[in-house]
Amino acid sequence: MKYGAILFALILLLTPPSWAANSGDDLQTVTLNSQTTIDDDVIRLGDIFQGTGKLAERVVAYGPKPGGRAVFDARWLYRVAAAFKLDWRPLTKSVRLVVERSSEIVTTSEVEDLLHDRLVAEGGDPSSQVVLSNNSFTLHLPVGQEYLLGVESLSYDQSKGRFSATLAWGSGKNDRRRVVGRFVRMTEVPVLAARKMRGDIIAKGDLNWIEMPGSHLSRNTITDASRLIGKAAKRSIAAGKPVSLGDVRQPLMVKKGESITMRLSTPAMQLTAKGKALQEGGKGDTIRISNSQTSTVVEGTVIGPGLVRIDTPVNLAMR
Repeated sequence: MKYGAILFALILLLTPPSWAANSGDDLQTVTLNSQTTIDDDVIRLGDIFQGTGKLAERVVAYGPKPGGRAVFDARWLYRVAAAFKLDWRPLTKSVRLVVERSSEIVTTSEVEDLLHDRLVAEGGDPSSQVVLSNNSFTLHLPVGQEYLLGVESLSYDQSKGRFSATLAWGSGKNDRRRVVGRFVRMTEVPVLAARKMRGDIIAKGDLNWIEMPGSHLSRNTITDASRLIGKAAKRSIAAGKPVSLGDVRQPLMVKKGESITMRLSTPAMQLTAKGKALQEGGKGDTIRISNSQTSTVVEGTVIGPGLVRIDTPVNLAMR
């Protein structure tokens, strides 16, 4: 590092200044672009410096790939200036130039549509959907030309729903991109539009719909909205994610510790008694109750707010 710093300083001290290539009285001040954007695959002198006159179109380096960027440091920039006899030198070693290359962006959905058509032609299910393994996939194509993006080759395992494909948009070896993914049957799933907290009741207006690969859903995932509407959250449920059967329950009609009415019905009579709920429960839940008079503990089924049905085998506990 010390030797490099000394060498850099000697270059600055010993190299005599020179003028830009325009000779005679037509002298121009040469300045460095701190950042520049190019459209093709080469970097020209005019992309780096302003005031280069007729030399502006001279090619000095290969450009980055479409959508990419390249950074050139002070040493490289000074060598270029000296090679073309430009009156420029870096003031510090931290001077640099950032070159970005513009591109035509092909979105993930466009690529998925292209692959979908090809996979269907190969015998895939038209109702299935392409899911790329790279979720952040983006394809950058060169600007200024008409490129026809297509699927050059495809390998598809229909039994596993997996594929590997090569995309092509030109004749060069760099005009290729390999992608892998799955071709899967999609299922519409109801999800919450906003987070629900424990005890919140879910209404129809609280739901959105998303599509997910069926293979990613568990057996307990709720896919029928009717099994969500009117239910209460057992725990906090995040928005936008599948809801399982264990996440919801019937709204509470009996709270733990509250006084409730126990009802026993037979063809011949109907008895009621007061009790204390030892558990909370929603409609249809079986909970334990303590008879307020006898302290006997029985089980009953919640049938309404503060109301529990006691089955015949335990009728003696009502006395």
